[in-house]
Amino acid sequence: MSDAEAGTERLVAFMAAKTRLLRLAYRHLGSVADAEDVVQEAWLRFEGAGEVRDAPRLLSTIVTRLCLDRMKSAAARREIYVGPWLPEPLAGTGQEPSEDAALDISFAVMRALERLSPAERAAFFLHDLWELSYEEIAQTLARSPQTCRKLVSRARGALGEARQRYRPSREEVERLVTVFRASVEDGDPARLKALLAEDAELIGDGGGKVLAALNPILGADAVSRFLVGIAGKLPAGTETSAEPTTINDQPALLIRINGALDHTLAFDVDADRRIRTIYIVRNPDKLARLQA
Repeated sequence: MSDAEAGTERLVAFMAAKTRLLRLAYRHLGSVADAEDVVQEAWLRFEGAGEVRDAPRLLSTIVTRLCLDRMKSAAARREIYVGPWLPEPLAGTGQEPSEDAALDISFAVMRALERLSPAERAAFFLHDLWELSYEEIAQTLARSPQTCRKLVSRARGALGEARQRYRPSREEVERLVTVFRASVEDGDPARLKALLAEDAELIGDGGGKVLAALNPILGADAVSRFLVGIAGKLPAGTETSAEPTTINDQPALLIRINGALDHTLAFDVDADRRIRTIYIVRNPDKLARLQA
């Protein structure tokens, strides 16, 4: 095989794995920009690597090592983060939604991943997503196979509850979002409360840069009153719009105030067709990509 043919073969292998690699990096880092940077750097390393016997496995280990390096600095930033942390909202325009649980990027799963150590995340992804053996993972993480087995087990246990997410139909989502939007606009907390699970939770991320709830708001009554309350504080004449969309594979709304994106609302719906969790991202740094 000529050098040109080998280069073409590697590019084809990389492009075939790219979406999966982006999701892997995003699940590690919670940032679209950082995930794209990592995957681009992985291509450069993959292109210059020696003999390649299994392209997907090599690419996954390259991306994992690059993410582990970035997570050292990210961990320091998270320690001083103001209020709850949520990942950068990922609209369904750059990456296709996946039915594979191992590629789940819902907010619930991303928050559960955030509570894992970098080694637990890496071991779990390499084993369950890329089907590497514990011996291969041990080489990547510089740990023993026994330790890697324990890391994967702990990660699975932590993610178990977060994965139990009901996936509503398109019609159910449209109905829910329409009623939710109308309830907030009407300023009727009772109507809004009827859409929420009794133990509903609201989590807001302002990053200390804009106003947002510094602690999760718990319970259907408190959540409904909070949402109606903040809508009622807008000055007279303010133009607001709510655009239905999908964020992190979940039903969501883009809320614009006087034409500018102010925040995103993403909904986790339970099996009773009620909203279990509402995720609000207001941190302007995390909304920059959606502003365009």
